[in-house]
Amino acid sequence: MNEKELGSIKGWFAGRLPDGWFAGVEVAVEDDQIVVIGTLPETNLGSTPEEKEGAAAGRIARFREETRGQRIGIAQEAEERFKKYVTWGAKLDGVTKRFNPGGGGGGRGDDRRSVMIRRWMRRHRGRHERPAEAQSQVF
Repeated sequence: MNEKELGSIKGWFAGRLPDGWFAGVEVAVEDDQIVVIGTLPETNLGSTPEEKEGAAAGRIARFREETRGQRIGIAQEAEERFKKYVTWGAKLDGVTKRFNPGGGGGGRGDDRRSVMIRRWMRRHRGRHERPAEAQSQVF
């Protein structure tokens, strides 16, 4: 990947991400995926290091849940445009969490699971002698 392509990806995300999501954002390309890690806006997270770490982890979890649908939509647009998968993450007060694509298959909704399955199928299409329709995969 050259600097021009990376600049195009970074610029697209800078313009596409909703205002207010992040105080800052890092966009990188690792192998076949785009990694977007945003810094959440700082707030009073507690007085002790333990309280701050717990509050930061909770704030990141809340961000992940509240933005899931929008993040999936943005990721699908980016995947279509750049032909790379998107992984999200957030950081706050020294705590960084990366989110699995498609919600991680936690069983909390078929929509998220189907996104993950489609991604897996696209990655593995043509790798086996039998056509994909004839294979059965358990997730």
